[in-house]
Amino acid sequence: MLWPLPAWLHWYRKPSYRDPVTFSKSVSADIENGLGSRPGSISSQSDAAIPSDLTLDCVLANKTCSPLSLYDFYMYLKHIEMSPENLEFYIWFKDYEARYNEDSHPNSPSQVTPLLVTPGAEKSGPYSYSGVALEEVDQGGQDPDFQQYIETLVTSQEAKRCKAFWPRHNSDRTLTRMYSNRAELQNIVALFLTSQSARELNIPPSMRTQALAGLATSDSPASLAPVADHVYYLLRNCSHRNFIRLGVKNGTFETLCMVTIVGILFTTLGLLTMLLIAFASPSIHHSSRWRALASAPFWIIGFSFLLAGWRGSCFLLLLFSRRQELPWERLSDSGSIKTAGSARWSLVKFAKKMMIFERKIKVKDYGLRQLQRKIVIQSVAGSLIATAVLEVVFLVLPIWR
Repeated sequence: MLWPLPAWLHWYRKPSYRDPVTFSKSVSADIENGLGSRPGSISSQSDAAIPSDLTLDCVLANKTCSPLSLYDFYMYLKHIEMSPENLEFYIWFKDYEARYNEDSHPNSPSQVTPLLVTPGAEKSGPYSYSGVALEEVDQGGQDPDFQQYIETLVTSQEAKRCKAFWPRHNSDRTLTRMYSNRAELQNIVALFLTSQSARELNIPPSMRTQALAGLATSDSPASLAPVADHVYYLLRNCSHRNFIRLGVKNGTFETLCMVTIVGILFTTLGLLTMLLIAFASPSIHHSSRWRALASAPFWIIGFSFLLAGWRGSCFLLLLFSRRQELPWERLSDSGSIKTAGSARWSLVKFAKKMMIFERKIKVKDYGLRQLQRKIVIQSVAGSLIATAVLEVVFLVLPIWR
């Protein structure tokens, strides 16, 4: 029986990219076609390149820090994938489920989030717990205050491991309007389950119909559990993978291009040094073979840069646990890209985003720092192996004294 290799020996490869729209459509089509379940092969590959302390469950539980925190995940979904509704709905569902289960009586105020659940006496008609059909509510009109609450519910989550780095929640924006359970569900239907709504979830039609039928007779979160499971599946197997893939990158495209060029230059310089020592100092068969070891430092540096860059990271930033701003961190409040100036030439714009000109940010998440150290060790080890192979190949050639 073979012993498993230690974790640090497994060559790390960042998760492959999955298009959210294509992935969601394929999963919905499989469910609608009567397959009964989602593709098992995709699910089994979901965490292959994601460390255990950077999984979706860790992110949702706020056990990760910048740049892979829950807030960062929400900003990524909002500005990069343009699909924050999946995370918003899932966070709301877990919050509603916890409040519903903790209430001993459905009409009693919640001790966890009192602003949404009020005594039934304050509401009447369709807002009571009498199983009134959802069609009685105007689903076309969406409550802007409730939309603000859903967004605030995500961004105001309390961080457990990095409170000092979590964005402060502005208490002045806290909602004061009160909702009963049924009123809350009415808003959820209008916001997430109504066709052409601002936050419409991309779920199979049969699942939508089943959820609406359940909500028409009960305010239990069990009616929305299949929707939450489906949303969690999409987050875990697509959006979170893409988020980790982008979050592991510690440099901009411009920086990675530059370090790749530097790696190629050092590798080429090592090869030129080898050839010059062998054939030009002073001529063939006149140089000691051990002088060829002078190429080793160039190859070690060059291959280290190339192997780290191949995984989307800058080797120099990895050494000091630093990173540049990620795409969603470069966005202003209006959603436009922040610019350092009005540079007119593309070459100047390219240079401004390189590591030597931009602010370097410390990586705060411990799991990501561990992963980056692993990439450094593997890059150096790989460069040593590649250098040793090249040295042996050249040293055995009959060109030395």
